[in-house]
Amino acid sequence: MRIAADFPKLGRGPQIVAALLILGIVGAMAIQPTRQLLDQRDRISSMASELQSVQQGNAELEAQIARLNNDDYIEQRARAQIGLVRPGETTYVVMPPSKQEKQAEARRHKTRVVVEPPPPPGFLESAIHFIFGF
Repeated sequence: MRIAADFPKLGRGPQIVAALLILGIVGAMAIQPTRQLLDQRDRISSMASELQSVQQGNAELEAQIARLNNDDYIEQRARAQIGLVRPGETTYVVMPPSKQEKQAEARRHKTRVVVEPPPPPGFLESAIHFIFGF
């Protein structure tokens, strides 16, 4: 019993068309997963950079928490913001100059006359003075 004899032989043309059709179907099936893979790689990359920035922000916040738990820092901020004074300390308040003092200072600066010395003679002037004795 010969099975090969029962089927007619196809020529080269239909075999090439069938092979191209199969390759086309396999290629079309591979395009979508490949596109998804590339999209996922881009998404992973952007998420990794976002994760890095979030971790950096967390590190900065942890450093700020550590500063806020430091008694010296709290005292410094209290002294600067609300004028904290310990018992027995003497405080000094430096007052800005009054409007009248500012005006008087401005008048003193305006009345000053600065006389600039004449510039030294240049080469040509020195040569003329040397030759002619002016």
